[in-house]
Amino acid sequence: MSVTTPAAGPQPTTAPTEGPETGQEGWKREAAIARLKRKRKFAEDLFAYLAVNGVLWLIWLLSGPSRDGYLPWPAWVSIIWGFLLAIDAWRAYGSGPIGRDRPITEDEIQRELQRSGSG
Repeated sequence: MSVTTPAAGPQPTTAPTEGPETGQEGWKREAAIARLKRKRKFAEDLFAYLAVNGVLWLIWLLSGPSRDGYLPWPAWVSIIWGFLLAIDAWRAYGSGPIGRDRPITEDEIQRELQRSGSG
């Protein structure tokens, strides 16, 4: 007959038996995490925008900028990318569509089904 002894050192702890958060607190947490991810992504995108546009404008300046009355070529990149970045900023820091992060309720689904004639 052999006897086993417990291994020395810290013993692993067991995870709580409760599942992940559910209900209102669960979706609020998920919405907060999503907002934080959007803000981090925006910060990364802003850094890339500034770095790339800085290099493009520097190339334009060093290559002898033309002043023929048209927009300099880096302006097109700055304007278009800047517009898209502004949309990102609005999504990250603005209010966005009302209730976008709110979960869809069964009542809302039923109302939509009735409105579309499918219910």
